[in-house]
Amino acid sequence: MFLACSLLFIPHASFAAEMLHMELWEEDNQYHLRSASIINAPAELIIHTLLDYNNFYRLSGGIKETRYLDPDPDGVPVALTVVESCVLFFCRQVKKTERVLLPSANEIVLEADPARSDFKFMHSRWLIKRQGSSTILSYDMDMQADFWIPPLIGTWAIKRKLFNSAMTMAHRM
Repeated sequence: MFLACSLLFIPHASFAAEMLHMELWEEDNQYHLRSASIINAPAELIIHTLLDYNNFYRLSGGIKETRYLDPDPDGVPVALTVVESCVLFFCRQVKKTERVLLPSANEIVLEADPARSDFKFMHSRWLIKRQGSSTILSYDMDMQADFWIPPLIGTWAIKRKLFNSAMTMAHRM
């Protein structure tokens, strides 16, 4: 069940979000992101929402499709994400198939499968930490696209898109 419905039943709750920091840089054709937000929502709700790939696409306007696929032979869950994005004149649909790993109760690690993705590699990590009645949500990502990213505006455009998506997702959680 999509958790947004359950938010309606929490009396007088205000789920505000604030970006604490976001750093994105490009080095040797690879992009690296380090970010953190504070969200006025319980950690359990955030973890559940991040793992709900059947509804994850509803969190951000740029995500066209998300769903679980058959698990890998070792039993690890596999998720598909399809993103449709335009930056100025450049539009692209990007597919990502990734293993969903849960190394701890407050950590989600995602490893893209290059054979089934538009990335040469992509490794990302969500870290969810309670802070009083709020939650600190950290997101780190390292990736190399297997498609052309416009030079000069690439880093700026990706950072802008990721910031807007992150804030939309945090507010919708």
